[in-house]
Amino acid sequence: MPDTEPDNSPAPRDQSEGQQTTSPEPESTPDDAAIAKLLAARGVPPDEITRLLQVPAGSRAPDAPATSIIEPTEVLAARAYKPDPALTLPEFREPTARERDEAERLLRDAHLARRRGRFAEASERCLAAIAKTPSDAAALEMLGDIMQALGRVDDAVVAYHRAGEADPRRASAERKYAALVLMQDRATAALTRQVEPRNPYMAVMLSAVCPGAGQYYNGETLKGLILAVVVLGLLICLLWTPLGFAGTTVGLSPTSGMLLAGIGITYVISLADARAGASRPRSVRTGWDV
Repeated sequence: MPDTEPDNSPAPRDQSEGQQTTSPEPESTPDDAAIAKLLAARGVPPDEITRLLQVPAGSRAPDAPATSIIEPTEVLAARAYKPDPALTLPEFREPTARERDEAERLLRDAHLARRRGRFAEASERCLAAIAKTPSDAAALEMLGDIMQALGRVDDAVVAYHRAGEADPRRASAERKYAALVLMQDRATAALTRQVEPRNPYMAVMLSAVCPGAGQYYNGETLKGLILAVVVLGLLICLLWTPLGFAGTTVGLSPTSGMLLAGIGITYVISLADARAGASRPRSVRTGWDV
């Protein structure tokens, strides 16, 4: 549905953004691929992801699936985000001429109230306008902006999504919807961690030089510190206390043998654990953390 704002009103941001609808992006970018991965992990259907990113059908190979830009194996599983809105939007219908005129007046008031920072009043006027013209994509997108300013994120997500349904060519609403979904922190911690491989041979060599160094390389700092302290304590007892070599002048005392055995066992454990730890997936942040 065309924008209901009259020509003599101040040009809102919605109108400038609506101009983007005439020039869809010709192909997906690396940023789009990253967004698609995160949306897929949140449970967004593949066709919805393709529609949001506006990937033309001709840019894919004939035999390639519609979700060829998605590589779910690179992202860990996460709980899908589902908005829980507090508002209910009316079903789409064709408004009358009188309803269109009344909606234009209400939207003018909503624009003015929003610019003055009276977002509660702006939301009331915008909802009243949408009740009269439910398929007005510009009004729905404005409602999403107002809800986001009020901190009602779930309501904003629903409003942006409804604006995209009302006008699938409205790229500004689609982009706001995708960006706002990604910003939710309910599953971001799981989504934004990817596998970082470790070199098992490097971990083993470090542990061979100094027990605990391989664990530190694997990111297990506390475990590495414990192993290093244990080996250091056993060496001190063996070399400089009566329990070790200083307590006997002939042969090897039983306590010295036990200390040597403890050092050997700890050394072997350090090597085996360093290799096993390097084989386990390590996690790092990818830059999408919010």
